[in-house]
Amino acid sequence: MKIEYMKFGHGLKTMVFLPGLTLQPISEMPRNILPDYKIFSEDFTIYLFDYREDLPEGIGLKDLSEDVAEAIFELELNDIYLCGASLGGMMAQYLLIDHPQYFKKAALCSTVCKVGDDNRAFRWMEYAKKKDIISLIDRYMKDVYTEEYYERSIDVMISMYKDLSDDNLKDLIIRLESVKGFDLSDKVQKIGIPCLLVGSKKDKLFTYEEMKMTADKIGCDSYFYEGYSHKVYDEAPDFKEMVYNFYMK
Repeated sequence: MKIEYMKFGHGLKTMVFLPGLTLQPISEMPRNILPDYKIFSEDFTIYLFDYREDLPEGIGLKDLSEDVAEAIFELELNDIYLCGASLGGMMAQYLLIDHPQYFKKAALCSTVCKVGDDNRAFRWMEYAKKKDIISLIDRYMKDVYTEEYYERSIDVMISMYKDLSDDNLKDLIIRLESVKGFDLSDKVQKIGIPCLLVGSKKDKLFTYEEMKMTADKIGCDSYFYEGYSHKVYDEAPDFKEMVYNFYMK
């Protein structure tokens, strides 16, 4: 098993970030995402993990989280400040339940402990299977961003992702399939470290009630923006500062 990751920052503390579902692997995306983490770089060394190469069909989220656990073990990381967004937040829950010894605090962003079969993200598979890349990008953008961000960015996103490879589309389908049946609602109570769950009340993928239930079951603090959408962690200008302050207090 091979898993790609980016390492940046030079602080003494260790931060691990698990991203949400992206249209391309992190390793293929522009490095201009790195300035987004500037607030952490003085105090933290940051590991941004991708998914394993050559994803096998039928792999589950628990398996994907075990890939990260194996990488954490191999890199000898400890006292980790974990941040998981969306699908990455679901993987983070598995890690906090199954491997609590590695972690010190966790920020869970736009995520839930149970996903229904009717979640609109599963519709993305229809476009991926038909290789209708433009419709896939359009639907993805509408589902995860605000209307304002969509209008401002859709042309750029189509330009960036219009040449998605067959392997990219296959991996996207496999990762979406891995979410089906996800349910840790009877296990997240076992999470014993300080957590913060952040989301938006206007999230189109997960309802406020689903995310609040997740925070209540974990027994952690939560904060919900009135605006923004699912990718509030990309759009809200103070999101990373909020996570940083939670880690440092």
